[in-house]
Amino acid sequence: MLRRTPVRAMLLPLVFAGTDLARGQDQETDTIVLKPIVLTGSQSGIPEPRYGSELLPPAAGGQVATGSQLGFLGNRDALSTPFNVTGYTSKLIADTQARSVADVAANDPSVRTIFPRSSYRDVYSIRGFNLFSYNTGFDGLYGIAPKQRYPAEFAERIEILKGPDTFINGVSLGGSVGGAINIIPKRATDEPVTSITTSYISDGNYGSNVDFGRRLGSAKQFGVRFNGLINGGDLAIDDQSERLAAAALSLDYQGDDFRLYGDFGVQKHHINAPDWTATVAPGITAIPVPGSTTSLSQPWAGFRTQDVYGVLRAEYDLSDSWTAFGAFGISTTETNGIYVQPELLKASGDYTGLIRSFPSSGTHYSGQIGIRGQFATGPLTHNTTLTLARWNQDLKLTGSILGRFRSNIFSPVSVTRPDTSSIVDLDDIHDTARPRYSSLAFADTMGLFDERLLLTIGGRWQNIASASFNAVSGAETSSYDRWKFSPALGAVFKASDHLSFYGNYVEALQQGSSAPQDAINYGETFAPAVSRQLEAGVKVDWGTWTTSLGIFQITQPNGLTDPATHIYSIAGEQRNRGIELNVAGEPIDKVRLLGGITLLDGRVTKADDERVDGNKAIGVPNYQINLGLEWDTPFVDNLTLSMRMISTGAQFVNSSNSQKIDDWTRFDVGARYTIERSNGKPITFRLAVENVFDKDYWASASSGQASGISRGAPRTLLASTTFQF
Repeated sequence: MLRRTPVRAMLLPLVFAGTDLARGQDQETDTIVLKPIVLTGSQSGIPEPRYGSELLPPAAGGQVATGSQLGFLGNRDALSTPFNVTGYTSKLIADTQARSVADVAANDPSVRTIFPRSSYRDVYSIRGFNLFSYNTGFDGLYGIAPKQRYPAEFAERIEILKGPDTFINGVSLGGSVGGAINIIPKRATDEPVTSITTSYISDGNYGSNVDFGRRLGSAKQFGVRFNGLINGGDLAIDDQSERLAAAALSLDYQGDDFRLYGDFGVQKHHINAPDWTATVAPGITAIPVPGSTTSLSQPWAGFRTQDVYGVLRAEYDLSDSWTAFGAFGISTTETNGIYVQPELLKASGDYTGLIRSFPSSGTHYSGQIGIRGQFATGPLTHNTTLTLARWNQDLKLTGSILGRFRSNIFSPVSVTRPDTSSIVDLDDIHDTARPRYSSLAFADTMGLFDERLLLTIGGRWQNIASASFNAVSGAETSSYDRWKFSPALGAVFKASDHLSFYGNYVEALQQGSSAPQDAINYGETFAPAVSRQLEAGVKVDWGTWTTSLGIFQITQPNGLTDPATHIYSIAGEQRNRGIELNVAGEPIDKVRLLGGITLLDGRVTKADDERVDGNKAIGVPNYQINLGLEWDTPFVDNLTLSMRMISTGAQFVNSSNSQKIDDWTRFDVGARYTIERSNGKPITFRLAVENVFDKDYWASASSGQASGISRGAPRTLLASTTFQF
């Protein structure tokens, strides 16, 4: 969105791709015009970096942005950022018919989902470390976005940062060691938006999405954007169906010196017969794979989730160089239901179905205040940010085992719905946990040699205070209160207008891990843990496409469940080393590429148990490859064909490395056709098939709270039509 703000609010000039954002001279209309310029930069020929809060425009090809939000540091262009971060655009979301954040993340070679797509929640692995959906940021705030799954149709950008994000975003509930995901909601743009999208998902799920946006006022200083979504029907998995209803409203005011944003939403999701992760019986080395559409759940199983959220964000320009900012958000969430987890899977396909319920709810309060500005000391320029953040959570969680039954993945059985009278109503219990996260963060990006060299130094002084309580009596059962300073260093050297080298050292503080369900000390929470990352790389802007190459090492205290005692404990550390190559853009006219390759070496180190020390980490493959291709055909105007390949190496299932799932490769295909109308409001038809060869495969393995193996989604047909008015 092109924002109506005075020149002084732009902390440093924006120069990119041969264009410059400049303020119009007509003071009555107070518009912004886009003026083509000759890219000259400073005396050294290096463009000055971009800092601020407004979104950066899409890069060539329109699938990714030219920069992303870096937490309290604000939005920064890619070549000036000492991290590997990708901002996926609303255009990509629409063109790929993404239904959730996980569908967008499927384009990133550093990310894999480690929970079945046919479940009710999204869980990720970034650089080989777990990230739960409740750790997803919402415009830079944790604890606000819906906790299980967020509809991608409501997002302007989905930004994926690789590496620990404690420095720029603060501590999250489950930790963000391998990376972080941030949602930027849709807001009013300068151009009016009115569209209706109808959709179909096999095997009988129909939906519609309304998107409406306007700017109002004499200078278009008021903005409103509304998105509404409803869908329901059968899905590709046998016995599985879902209903989803969601709405999001964004309001904003753009004054000369003051800007105010309000983002609000409500979401209800109900899914029948959801998938869950499966566990493998000890000693099984040939792990059988179920049919892609076979249900391993039961027709009476299901989950209902409900989320309500709202955020207010304000910015005030104190002077030409300094801006004060603040944000405050509240959200409530509740999840109820019954699921079936396949346990002790054997080579014959036999397994035990564990019937379980764990209702949960929470109220979250998240906020931050800060100041950002720029100044100079001699030859050094400074872009300095100071912020104070707080995140409070009041959580309820209880669980019941409702029974077990025997079945087989090749001939599943149906059993009678169990007695559910033992399930505890959330209204009848006390809070079971109250985590509190507070932090004070500081960063200074110094520019030398006419902004050719950018050095970022800073850190976050943070506190994790958490208490656990008995659900029935409300009595405190455990607590801790820890302080930790997490330093951060970053550097960018711009060798030319289109080439930069970067490096960083960051630390992450996370709430201690909890023992998973297969441990006899299930639920025990350990002390906060510190993770560390070293990273270096190079980024190149080739004009119509971009590439980046980076190497990294991340270490994290490692939690393992002893195979003999079944006790979960912290044993040594997990060390992931990797190389990432990313590509995006249009290297050939009318041909767009998106994807890359990630090579990983995840190891358990410093473990006392020689049976484990030096072994491959659970769920970390040797490689992850993504290649997306779009082609605007020359033989039919406005017809685009697409193909995507996703490939993942074999993964070990247990710490002794005696069990593993095979490598896999999935292919998706698609097409879209646009009818251009005389009123300038096109109609776009889209058709896609995911997993076009209907491959049966286990997609991922994981440890901790997502412990188990997850199967890939079946062949799925997606069709949609977007009408613009």
